[in-house]
Amino acid sequence: MSECVVFQLADETALRAAVRRSSRARRLRLCLTAAGEWRLIVPAGCLLHARRDWLEGLTPFVERAWRRYCRRCAAEEAEGSLLPERLVLPVTGQDLEVRRGGGWQQGCTAVAGGAHPPVTVEAGARRLLLVATESRLTLYGDADDGLAAEALRRWCRRQAGQYLPPLLKELAHRHGFAVSEVCVRDQRSRWGSCSRDRQGAGRIRLNWRALLLPVEDAAFLCLHELCHIRRMDHSPAYREELARYAPDWPERERRLSRFWRELPRWARPAG
Repeated sequence: MSECVVFQLADETALRAAVRRSSRARRLRLCLTAAGEWRLIVPAGCLLHARRDWLEGLTPFVERAWRRYCRRCAAEEAEGSLLPERLVLPVTGQDLEVRRGGGWQQGCTAVAGGAHPPVTVEAGARRLLLVATESRLTLYGDADDGLAAEALRRWCRRQAGQYLPPLLKELAHRHGFAVSEVCVRDQRSRWGSCSRDRQGAGRIRLNWRALLLPVEDAAFLCLHELCHIRRMDHSPAYREELARYAPDWPERERRLSRFWRELPRWARPAG
């Protein structure tokens, strides 16, 4: 059986946090995913039984966070449709209407007038086509909200691949960071990650969801990852490095955390 920690709430609800041990972690970290799963990140050599008092002290935090999550789920259920009426991408400057078109054949006809290559999503016999123009994203085919959300995610990831790497590279050039690779990924629990190649240059992976951030927050995310090229941890030395480029970094970090918690439903990681 996989390792877990159980938190008992005042109403006797038992919440299980799956333990994930990490050789890179320097401290215990408890988080609630967008899917409502608790995860406890634990340094590789940490003995949890020795931290029992600390874990028990987290119960009030768990209770508050769980209540917020339940309220949000209830509000989303009341909202109805999973899809947004508009899609605003500050990094690209796009403000697009999102609407449903006709059937699959109509979508195939509309592809010729699209400003971007279409996105096709298939699940068994169901299929959907997303056609983009300069001002609109139109969904053709199956009316399933899940397929439509997947089409939006794929289209946004494609856009992110075009716009996020140039943003990071420009900041790297401006501030003197060596970067050998920048790519866009679909991380489930983080905005980005950084490693180094054999020459010490950065290899950075950005979450496509950064495309949804205000421009200044997307830029800060890039600086956060760039500073890891020089300090591969979150030590005081790393924070001092980050403060050179973003003196208000604590507030910026809090904003990123808040944006992650408040991601629109269609953009949240699955599972």
